[in-house]
Amino acid sequence: MARIETQTILDEQMLGEILDLIEVTTRLEGHPPVGEHKYSHLKVGATGWLGVLAHEQGQLIGYAHMRWGRPGDRPRVAVEVVVHPDHRQDGKVATALLDETTAAVGRAGGGLLYLWVHRVERADQTLAYELGFDIQRELAFMTRRLTATPAPATLPEGVELRIYRGEQDDEAFLEVNNAAFAGHPENGGWDADDFAERRALDWFRPDDLLMTWRGDELLGFHWTKWHGHESDEHPAHEPVGEVYVLAVHPRAQGLGLGRSLLQAGVHHLYRRGCRQAILYVDRASTNAVRLYESEQFQHAYRDVCYERWIAPAIDGPAADLRRPAF
Repeated sequence: MARIETQTILDEQMLGEILDLIEVTTRLEGHPPVGEHKYSHLKVGATGWLGVLAHEQGQLIGYAHMRWGRPGDRPRVAVEVVVHPDHRQDGKVATALLDETTAAVGRAGGGLLYLWVHRVERADQTLAYELGFDIQRELAFMTRRLTATPAPATLPEGVELRIYRGEQDDEAFLEVNNAAFAGHPENGGWDADDFAERRALDWFRPDDLLMTWRGDELLGFHWTKWHGHESDEHPAHEPVGEVYVLAVHPRAQGLGLGRSLLQAGVHHLYRRGCRQAILYVDRASTNAVRLYESEQFQHAYRDVCYERWIAPAIDGPAADLRRPAF
């Protein structure tokens, strides 16, 4: 029987065990068990989280990572769960982690819990759905083979493509990002610390962030990402390039910049050596889905966000779990 505990402080050893669990599960299953935002949050030691851990015979076999929404928002928390493949047959470890996660949200005063489940075939055939979570949204994972040099992008008249130049571009980047993703639970509402957290990750390169300018006005950007695989223990796969974030400011809609930025990013990834491009897109964003389909991206699978409203606990005062720190 797994032992479940809640932590708001992780020492370096425990943090290392969590990252090892994620990386081992990734190797065994061929895909990450948690999303980029949660992984980067752990990797750089960011704060504002709560962790639920499952141990068996002294080994970490499961982990649930919680992160509260920004102060002032409707109370909400995003959760992702990873369980070692050798311990998930009956779903008991994942259920125990989710039970404790739900209880923690109740003790903190209640709120809306978002639970992400990755690489789903059918959204109504998962443990989360069986436990009564509602389907909130679905992300399509799409891929494109790059077997020949992609055509270079054609930019609207008066628009220039540049790479990210450092701090002088930060304010413009955040303004476009937050306008393009207003209300988005992951990409919206970024501040300088959020942007700096992503740039601190080891895969970041300034020349992977392509930006379209009209004079001194930033109209949009395409942030690409290189997925290399270099390991002495495991065979290397070919480099994969990701359409990480593609954003156009609402005031620049109608110029065809989305297609131009997509083409520029794919061309850049090919020149870097990538022979496959991948992306995630909200299936409800039909215009974006059609754009990617028209640029030869094909659907592979989906990630699903589930939700449940958690009522405040009534057996005692609410715990202060919304601003925990390492």
